[in-house]
Amino acid sequence: MHILVVEDEVRLARHISRALINAGHEAVVLHDGESALTATSRSRFDLIILDVMLPGIDGFEVLRRLRKAHVDSRVIILTARGEVTDRVAGLSFGADDYLAKPFAMQELVARVIALGRRYAEKAPIKLELSDLVLDLTNNELHRGTRKIELSVRELTLLRVLMREPGRVFTRTELCEKVWEREHEYDMKLVEVFISRLRRKIDSPPLIHTVRHLGYTMREEP
Repeated sequence: MHILVVEDEVRLARHISRALINAGHEAVVLHDGESALTATSRSRFDLIILDVMLPGIDGFEVLRRLRKAHVDSRVIILTARGEVTDRVAGLSFGADDYLAKPFAMQELVARVIALGRRYAEKAPIKLELSDLVLDLTNNELHRGTRKIELSVRELTLLRVLMREPGRVFTRTELCEKVWEREHEYDMKLVEVFISRLRRKIDSPPLIHTVRHLGYTMREEP
């Protein structure tokens, strides 16, 4: 797996990286939350090992922003704080597992292996609706035999809609998930990108406007 280690204790980060590499994984090491957010916006990681007590932005806030940005990498939280409230907080923000310091390196590697096995079984390789197929392994889109090229934003918007067919997304929700804007929402931008997707994929139509509410993807009976 391609793993990001975010740990401000340099020596511990080095030990974690070495253990992961010895177990056959690829490891990238960073030491603060800001760098982690930048890295995850540029590359996809299968797993993130995330320390809570980071300089600047702490691990809980990093995790909250990752989930808000629709980053679906698995996350193991590392912290010296072992209280139940902290474990609950990490899991409620979207962590997949939680390990309190100090820990045995063999246990961390075992948890990494277990998460990799569990998600390999559950993670969808393709999203399908009617004859529209989005291959998530290489971000290729086909409708029938026709391959369709999409921009990064178009692809992100389509992925959000296709993950929950039949669900109505408001324009504000789509802004949050695709453009990650926290205060000002440009509703016209959503309409422009919906129109682009419709021109590229919608014959017969799969993207539907729900008046006064937003947009949904579904196959017409």
